Amino acid sequence: METLKMVIDLFGPTIFVPVVVFILSICMKVQANKAFRGALMMGIGLTAFNIILGGLMGSLGPIVTEMVNSTGVNLPGIDIGWPAASIICYANYIGLFFIPFGLVFDLVLFMTKWTDTFHPTDIWNYYFFIFWAAIVQIVTGSFWMGVAAGMLLNLYLLLLSDWIAPAMECFYGYQGVVSTCYCSVNSVPFTILIKWILKKLKLDKITLNPEQIREKFGFWGEPVTMGLMIGLVVAIVAKWHNLGSLENWATILKTGIVTGAVMAIYPSVSGLFVKGLIPITQTLNARMRSGEMTRKNMYIAIDPAVFFGEESTLATGLILIPVFLAFAILLPGNIVLPLADLPALPFMVIGIVTVMEGNIFGSVIAGVLWLGIGQLMNSEVAPIFTEAAKSVDAIPASAGDALVTCLLVGHNPFGWIVYKAFAMPGAAKFMAIGALVLIYFVAYFAFQKNRKAWQLAAGANEEYFEEKEAIWKEAQNKKNA
Repeated sequence: METLKMVIDLFGPTIFVPVVVFILSICMKVQANKAFRGALMMGIGLTAFNIILGGLMGSLGPIVTEMVNSTGVNLPGIDIGWPAASIICYANYIGLFFIPFGLVFDLVLFMTKWTDTFHPTDIWNYYFFIFWAAIVQIVTGSFWMGVAAGMLLNLYLLLLSDWIAPAMECFYGYQGVVSTCYCSVNSVPFTILIKWILKKLKLDKITLNPEQIREKFGFWGEPVTMGLMIGLVVAIVAKWHNLGSLENWATILKTGIVTGAVMAIYPSVSGLFVKGLIPITQTLNARMRSGEMTRKNMYIAIDPAVFFGEESTLATGLILIPVFLAFAILLPGNIVLPLADLPALPFMVIGIVTVMEGNIFGSVIAGVLWLGIGQLMNSEVAPIFTEAAKSVDAIPASAGDALVTCLLVGHNPFGWIVYKAFAMPGAAKFMAIGALVLIYFVAYFAFQKNRKAWQLAAGANEEYFEEKEAIWKEAQNKKNA
């Protein structure tokens, strides 16, 4: 197991994902040369996404840290970032065990058509739910309880992915791929509820998306200008204490240029990634039309970096950095100061922006409420997070004796609820676990029975289903003939 983890870490997503996609393409009877070209373009696209993301994080990270420090707020808990959570997972035997075990489990679920999402291509993000499995093991002292918690969270994740996949295809434009990162999709049910409430309050008529901004403001509504302005505002808030410094203004302007550059470059990189998907989607559609393929739906799990830089997503995430920081400081019951993971907020709003169909106004409202709920859960789990982090030396020296947690991984109501159920004493534990299993099966079969309605509620459009049905009917006719 340690050897498998070493190999995966050594090659990384930019090598591992294209290799898995190439093998998957061959299994789906894509021509070898097309499969190789598609896998190569996907690897290049993922590499380019990571370069862009690294540049943005490198520029924005210090600015966000300074913005937090300049508030002068002293909360007892500190957000030390997702790397700490990943260390807790993979320094623990359960994390190493779940890599091969999870791969087999996911393959069985996919091959038996229990799920339409092919999950092994996003193996790195297993730690978003393995973390909670590790916490369950620490609290209960049972390895197998931890494994059971991980399996249950895996099932919930795949249900969420099947639910939102068509909407992600409609909004982001990538055929046949979906995010299976918990921090990106766990907001789906909540956002659907908020969208419904906004509609009842007639607030859904307030729309703010990049297309409308461009039409109304021209040059000032272009993606580059939007990125520039948002970057400047975040940097000015961070440097507010000393705007008379020339050095600070240099940093402010550089931050604005970097965020503008991300908005400008991202669409070109997206084109590279799309080229990697074309051989698979073309072959799948051809096989379906011919009646050779009996599978109606299939979604390939992919790293959320692919969706990170879309205009509405990046804009919503960047706007939420100062908004959420202020909200967290004022939130009763919160003891954790958001810090290390704040620059990664665009990852956390991917599902929110998808359901809101790119409406930045609705996305910011849903985002700040959703983040607030998660922050309370993060506060409650901070002591056990700190204990787990100390046991594997995952706490930086700069944290001192403070409680620590992680915004991206700790903000997971599904993980928190499963953890609380498994941590209950005596017979109540098994009753709570049984209730969560029952809720999963009820939700799963309700989704299967009303799949289209659920997916429309998540932001998919009728054109998507019309195209799918046309291909499927053609396939059935040829098969019957």
